[in-house]
Amino acid sequence: MPRWSFSIVFLLAWLAAVAVQPVWGQGSDPGTIRGAVIDQSGARVPNAAVTITDMATLSTRELATNEMGEFEATGLMSGRYRVVFQAQEFNRLEVAPVVVRPGDTVRVDGRLEISRASEVMTVTEAAPVIQMENPTVGATLDNQQVTSLPRDSRDYTSFLYLSPNIAQGQADGSFKFLGAQSYGASFSLDGHRTNGGVFGEPTTSQPSLETIGELTVLSNTFTAEYAGIANIRLTTKRGGTAYRGSLFYDNRNSALAAWSLNDKNAAAPFTPTPARPEYPYPRFNQNEFGGSVP
Repeated sequence: MPRWSFSIVFLLAWLAAVAVQPVWGQGSDPGTIRGAVIDQSGARVPNAAVTITDMATLSTRELATNEMGEFEATGLMSGRYRVVFQAQEFNRLEVAPVVVRPGDTVRVDGRLEISRASEVMTVTEAAPVIQMENPTVGATLDNQQVTSLPRDSRDYTSFLYLSPNIAQGQADGSFKFLGAQSYGASFSLDGHRTNGGVFGEPTTSQPSLETIGELTVLSNTFTAEYAGIANIRLTTKRGGTAYRGSLFYDNRNSALAAWSLNDKNAAAPFTPTPARPEYPYPRFNQNEFGGSVP
């Protein structure tokens, strides 16, 4: 057999070996649900069954508590979940909805009561708990907020000014983080870094607002797994068990727009001439419409 044939066989064998290696999920910001199961006296309940159901897709994950009565489910997509606790001689306990944001670690503890009859304890509309799993300071906007909040463009970065630690820089589309730094933030889309330019600005290629599931801004004391002096993460919308769609129409018109500071500064020393009797205030009328289908 020619020498090149041996090379081809070796290359094919190597590709086959690589192909069967486990491939871990990439390009996402998975969340985690962890907690412990206890009884009425506060004692831990080992080997309790924990079922976590994605309320959008109805997919489930089943696990059991360890000898310390603790459990942890990692790699969860952002969304709403139902957590069910079951153990022998105890009532069944449901906790819903449990909201998981991109990259969040949510703690859900189950307190089981001794079974006296066929009862199911359901905990709904629970009061928000203080995030105790990490010291991150951040905020998240969901798709309804992104598409419904007042804005002057379809640029998602306009929502960054809602964070008290982010302000506008010297030019439109530039930002100052933590009061002084104008660069060094990390932008990502579904876990993939999307920084561009010399100073790491967000790229001009942006997803439509209709495709954004959540916009998360981490501004203080986030963990080392997230880079930058600030971390801006976009997560695209997920699928579900029902078909949904949307339509939008946006109009940007100078007749309804306020003067910018640059226009005011330029208009102040303006001197009318026969060729230009009025300050050339920029006029525009932009119409944009479209829709989305899952």
